[in-house]
Amino acid sequence: MNPSRLPRRRGLTLIELLVVISIVALLIALLLPAVQAAREAARRARCVNNLKQIGLAMHHYHDVVDAFPPGYVSLAPGRQPNDVELGPGWGWGAMILPFLEQAPLHDAINFSRPIADPGSRTARASTLSAYLCPSSVGSGPVRLRDGSGMSLVDDLSPGQYVASAGQFRVADSPADNNGVFFRNSRVGLRDVLDGSGLTLMAGERSRTVSDATWAGVVPSAMFCTNPPRAYEECRPPYAMVLAHTGPTPPGGHGWAVVPNNHWAGVDNFWSLHPGGCHFAFGDGSVRFLKETIDAGVFSALSTRAGGEVVGADQF
Repeated sequence: MNPSRLPRRRGLTLIELLVVISIVALLIALLLPAVQAAREAARRARCVNNLKQIGLAMHHYHDVVDAFPPGYVSLAPGRQPNDVELGPGWGWGAMILPFLEQAPLHDAINFSRPIADPGSRTARASTLSAYLCPSSVGSGPVRLRDGSGMSLVDDLSPGQYVASAGQFRVADSPADNNGVFFRNSRVGLRDVLDGSGLTLMAGERSRTVSDATWAGVVPSAMFCTNPPRAYEECRPPYAMVLAHTGPTPPGGHGWAVVPNNHWAGVDNFWSLHPGGCHFAFGDGSVRFLKETIDAGVFSALSTRAGGEVVGADQF
């Protein structure tokens, strides 16, 4: 056969190649949002499961001691905001460890010793997936300093779930808030007069706003919002395990801070889920509260016995 008579294969022209590339780019552009949405849906499902397990663990704790765990434990003698914080500081997250299949870690904690004590290192440095939201960003331990800048602890395990203290700012009312969790609290279902299904127990806080931990409170520490933030502040460490909704009594800021609010501070709820945050309620349910929720409704959900009338269709 004469090679010169064989049919020649025609290659792609430049225009045809550009058309193919454009089509491929368009398909990728259409596919990426779907992939990202699927990944976020999976992360949200894991976050919901974490809060569900936390809520159930709190109820198991309640079944044993007839009360929910304290927000954190302290030897502070009184209930005044200016009482000297003495520690040891272990928080609600440490108290419910046996009910999160972490009994060995719970047994390793000497609850009479401060969190920052060298003997507490094994516990405070243990990273637990049940307290980490997969949508949050940032890794590594929490590092705390006092007001003078001296290092107190540099290996504190992070957490992205904080308990609901109520309406009042945590630093202003560490021992006498109107929610379920505060310093040395012993609130039971008998005290939740607003109804367990209408009372917040715990919610999210991303490290985008500020650090948190499951371990508890390190006395004399100061922690701040993580810049850049529209509202930057530094506060005592109580809010590392607790959050509030607002408004506060006269003398503090007078507004409620809804989930993912642009002006969220160190003691508010915030997540990287588009549109709002997940919350565990007193009846064991987990619900997604939108950032468009009415501020008054959100504030009412944080009180245990405020007497507010809130319908299920309002959130």
